[in-house]
This record gives sequence, C-alpha cells and structure tokens, in this order.
Amino acid sequence: MLGPLLLATALLTSPTPGTPTLESIERETIDLFERTAPSVVLVETRDGFGSGFFVSPLGHILTNRHVVGAAKTVKVRLHDGRRMVGTVVARGAGGVDVALIKVSAKHTPPLAFASTRSLRIGTWAGSVGHGRGGVWTLTTGLVSNAHGARDRGVLQTQIPLNPGSSGGPVFDRRGHVVGIVVSGMVDSDAINFAITPETALAALAKLRPLANCLTINAPAGASVFVQGARVGTGPVVTVVAEPGTYRVEVDGRGGRKHRSVTFPDVRSVSFGS
Repeated sequence: MLGPLLLATALLTSPTPGTPTLESIERETIDLFERTAPSVVLVETRDGFGSGFFVSPLGHILTNRHVVGAAKTVKVRLHDGRRMVGTVVARGAGGVDVALIKVSAKHTPPLAFASTRSLRIGTWAGSVGHGRGGVWTLTTGLVSNAHGARDRGVLQTQIPLNPGSSGGPVFDRRGHVVGIVVSGMVDSDAINFAITPETALAALAKLRPLANCLTINAPAGASVFVQGARVGTGPVVTVVAEPGTYRVEVDGRGGRKHRSVTFPDVRSVSFGS
C-alpha cells in the first residue's frame, strides 16, 4: 500500500489520461519554435535593427515601417546565416506602421495569417524576434486585450518583448500570425501591442496577392459581409481566409448582392457599383 507521500508523488507524475503533461507542452513549444524561427529575419539599417518575417516563398518580408525608416535598401540576415540586401518595396498607407521588403531568395518559408475577428482574451500567443539583440529569441504569453482588433487595428499582448522585436510575428498555437509587433508601453510589465493582419493587408496593397486573404471590391460605403458577419465597407475589404467556400455579400444602393467563392481558387471578388 502506498504511503501518503508516495501517493501524492504518483498523482503528480501520473496525470489523468488526455491531460497535457509538462513534457508534452515543452515538446510542442520546442516544435513550434523550430517551425517558426526559419521564417523570421533580422533587419538592419544604419539607424538600428528590428525583426521581420517571410510572407511568401519568393523572399517577401513583412516588418514595421519604423524599422526600415526612409531607407531604400536594408541588410537582412536569415535564420540559416545567409546575409542579403533587401529592397523596401512598399510602406503602409495612412501612416500604418508596416512595410514590405524583398530579398533575392527562393523557397523562403512564409508564415500564414490567422483571422483576429473572433480572437479571445486569454488566447495563447508567442513571438520570435531579436529583442535587445538576443537573436531568434522565443517569448510566450497571451492576448490580454482583443478589443483593439475591432477598434484601432491592434492587439494588446502580455509577452515579454524588447526593442529589436519590432516587426516580428505574434503567432497563435498553430504558428499562424495574429499580429506584427509594433510597440510596448514604457514603465509597464510586458504590455505590448501588435498590428493585426487585417490592418496590414488594408494598408499594403502589395501584400494582398502574397498572403492568405480574400479581397472584396465593393462600391464605396457599401457594407460587406462574409459568412454573415460584417467585415467592413467598400471600396476595398480584405479578410484572412483559409481554404474553403465563403458566402460574400454586399449591401449598397443597388440592394443586397451575394456570391459564393472558393478560396484559394478565387482570391479576389468584385461587385459593381
């Protein structure tokens, strides 16, 4: 018969079937880092450095506008050690702090976007970047406020991030990007902000053909719905999409119109005025 101490030890080391163990959590975290880290790059300019990540297999990198500054070209270091020169091909419209870089590399491992429209407070989140010069550092935490996803186009996260992390990805447990690191609060404990993929897609037209998103062109001011949920107003609305069939509706002066589209076979749909 087990004594009290041995019984307690057995309960701690023999979890209920189906309950995640510390070993399994650790293994999944390591696997997630090993899958995402090769997609993250170090971006360097004369004024400093930041992070970025591949969004296409053809060398396109998403980062912050303030990371590249006014530079036309930047230095890019890949996870495998290669050093390349990147060309800044686009900056976010309307002052949105995102930018797109292109390097001459093929078969680059892109990170997919995840929709933040139904993101919940408490969702697990992680990031890989170069905070304080600690290259390819993994930090983890959670989404502490998701309301900004609908209001200002940003998420509040409780992930330990530092200068140099800007431009890096904030990803969910699948490794899909739910934000682009943009800033942290001074004199606070691990409160940081990330631009949502939807905001980045709206501000960077050149990003849309590269990412897993559906672009809807509609009359200016017309309400756009996808799967019955209102997602914005015309003339251009972008939504993060996974493979599947979507019902797209537009409610404008000409009445309500709808179409059924299958992504990624169809990546853009237009409704007349």
